[in-house]
Amino acid sequence: MLDLLITNGTVVDGTGREPFHADVGVAADRIALIRPNAQHEAARRIDASGLTVTPGFIDPHSHSDWSILGNRKAQSTIRQGVTTEVVGNCGVTYAPLAGDDHGVAEARAALRAFGYDGEVGWRSFGDYLDHVHGGQGTAQNLYWFVGHTALRNAAGVRGDTVTAGQAEAMRRLLDEALDAGAAGMSTGLEYGSGREAGTDELLDLASVLGRRGARYASHIRNRDARLGESVDEFFRIARGHGLTAQLSHLNVRSNTGAAPGAWDDAVERLHSERSQGLDVLADMTPYPDGLGMATGILPAWLLADGPAHAAELLADRQVRTALRADCDRYWRFIHRGEWHRVTLATSPATPELEGLSFPEIARRLGRDEWDCYFDILRAAGPNMFGVQLMGRLFDDDHVAAAIAHPLFCLGVDGYTSRLDGPLAARTRHPLFFRGHLHYLAHHVLRRRTLTLADAVYKMTGMVAEHFGLAGRGVLAEGAFADLAVLDTAALAALDTFAVPEDYPAGVPHVVVNGQPVVDRGEHTGARAGRHLRPGRTE
Repeated sequence: MLDLLITNGTVVDGTGREPFHADVGVAADRIALIRPNAQHEAARRIDASGLTVTPGFIDPHSHSDWSILGNRKAQSTIRQGVTTEVVGNCGVTYAPLAGDDHGVAEARAALRAFGYDGEVGWRSFGDYLDHVHGGQGTAQNLYWFVGHTALRNAAGVRGDTVTAGQAEAMRRLLDEALDAGAAGMSTGLEYGSGREAGTDELLDLASVLGRRGARYASHIRNRDARLGESVDEFFRIARGHGLTAQLSHLNVRSNTGAAPGAWDDAVERLHSERSQGLDVLADMTPYPDGLGMATGILPAWLLADGPAHAAELLADRQVRTALRADCDRYWRFIHRGEWHRVTLATSPATPELEGLSFPEIARRLGRDEWDCYFDILRAAGPNMFGVQLMGRLFDDDHVAAAIAHPLFCLGVDGYTSRLDGPLAARTRHPLFFRGHLHYLAHHVLRRRTLTLADAVYKMTGMVAEHFGLAGRGVLAEGAFADLAVLDTAALAALDTFAVPEDYPAGVPHVVVNGQPVVDRGEHTGARAGRHLRPGRTE
């Protein structure tokens, strides 16, 4: 007897194949059958007449490792049909940690801003994974990268100089993370400590990835005037060690100095490298808006001795004057005076300002935007790196072009949230609650950027194949039973640009490893997620 039988639905199987009518049966954690008019007994039946059955969505670029300890039910993402998230991106993970109290205190403060009020008792990446996946569990599957910035911090690396001992420590920490179940390493080369890393340092760590058959994901060094050379560096690292690689959110922010055609040239390079045998893809976000680290525009000299010292320097008026002339990096439109494009997303020391644009903050505080920015960072002190911004980064046509490109997976570049507690106040943007569904509601059903079959493929089978998620991302007999049941009529009516007041309609059922996690639109409380590893079929 089957545990679950979903009848009368339209199946979009995650391969890009056109939709077809079939029943889907589940036994234990696997799909047992896909066929029309299945005559089988089942402990539970779902009538999917008028509904669409797809594989659970797989986010190829998520930061839910920041918030999962404060939201193990993964409320905002699981309710959108997301059953697996690739986490540990952009070089930022909360393990490994240095043995001193300073690193632990920074991690504790940052995680508290994302709703976790427990202790930080881990130091190694393996202990961290045990803390996430052991005992309390998670609603969704997680697939992990270890962050390069975390490796640097744990090895005591500061600035652009790496001693032989520190290099050996980073290699050892990376090996330990891979032993513990990391799929590879991610880098964030546009901000923080990662910005100070040289290419030789990255090649050295990539040699460990190559020896271990591990993967590389990179937020590259520049996506404006130096996009071409940053893409060159990415491919030098990936090709030098034959790595399966992910070029994270390959896009160009508007009005930041990118040469005409720079993005098209980068995409052509992506196509060329793949045609020559390198297993590489990129990903794109659903909205013109995106997250960013508030410290990203700061120069290295301010951050050289850590965030606490930087906060002290920000008390000096001369330092602030110098910074106004030396912040032309990362979100370079800020340097050009376009503060109206920036909203304060996460600010642990000044939560009352979260959700406000910088012109609104300036009016409230009676200071100009630069001084408000400096004041917010100074108030954050040691937790300065936890201050996040939301920016209007791209134009609509650029977003649509990337979404439609055959070498781009569809991710959100956000993190799982919820409508109550600390996370609610910090995620007042549809990205967190509607981002995945925006691909379907806006880009498929309204704008027709993609067909439904192509969009589902880019959100499921394409991602699973690239990241080595065996038995995931497709509806096939014997595959894992990660499923989403979609109400496309409800999705067509869903306002995916509205600030969320409730969890979205449109995904009445979600199944993870054979267990119902969303049933008739309500979270069951099940935490059926697993720690996934490349090539493993458990």
